[in-house]
Amino acid sequence: MALTASQILLFPASISAIQQHARGLLHAASQFPGITSIFATEQRGMMANIGLSLYFEAGDKVHQRSIVLARFLDRVEERAVASRNTADTFIKEMIQYGYLSQSSGAGDKRIRPLVPTEKTMLAVLSWALEHLKTLDQLDGGDRANMVMRTPEVLAQLQPNIADDLVGKGSKEVATGTLALFAWVNKSKLLFLRILASIKPFEGDASRHVTDIDSIAELAIWMNVSSTHLARKLRDAETMGSLGWCGDRGQSSMWISTGFMHEIAGEYAARLAFFDEAYDLVFAATA
Repeated sequence: MALTASQILLFPASISAIQQHARGLLHAASQFPGITSIFATEQRGMMANIGLSLYFEAGDKVHQRSIVLARFLDRVEERAVASRNTADTFIKEMIQYGYLSQSSGAGDKRIRPLVPTEKTMLAVLSWALEHLKTLDQLDGGDRANMVMRTPEVLAQLQPNIADDLVGKGSKEVATGTLALFAWVNKSKLLFLRILASIKPFEGDASRHVTDIDSIAELAIWMNVSSTHLARKLRDAETMGSLGWCGDRGQSSMWISTGFMHEIAGEYAARLAFFDEAYDLVFAATA
């Protein structure tokens, strides 16, 4: 039976496991920085997941699979993720950056079948394994080893995971402090950075000090303007979700217990998506 987000958060070591999960994902991001930045940004991450789903859904064998542009544009529009023009521009960028290439078996060039490149597939597998490792850490399972032994099951896992991650597309409404940052570039990496940087704390602490001490450095890392990020952080500060141990943006940042639980809940939900997809695949296999 797959774990739900609520069940994940009930594990005594859930917060420390999710912190370790954040560090693992940040390490994976350092190995595949360009691809990771796409998945870490809300709208682009949704489009990337839709593209991968179409690729895996196209056939049981690798040589049968491809992404047909027209189908991709239709799916993005149907899921209320972006306009067709935005989706078309996204695909052109993915080709330019070397994350997609023209299918070698392409017939009619007007159909423009595309395939993810090897580095894209390696990044996606690494991303999936980090989630499965964390689930294993919580309940002593063997999910990551099972997938490493049979990496082809990623073709079955990813469409189910993507369906949950895309949700209602741009109509998906974030709540609380997360809503402030939802559409900021690399917002998912920001949340990971915050989680991973929290210093050891007592269980009943109301504030948790991070090692983040410069808005300018954080903005460069996220590839956003310092002004824009400072505005978002100030809004979160007004909500009581974060603050500074000294001068704003020039001392250690702290986050509230409530904000920490918001972020942990977000990643617990994502872990639950992975576990549900894993359970569906391996229950069917069994």
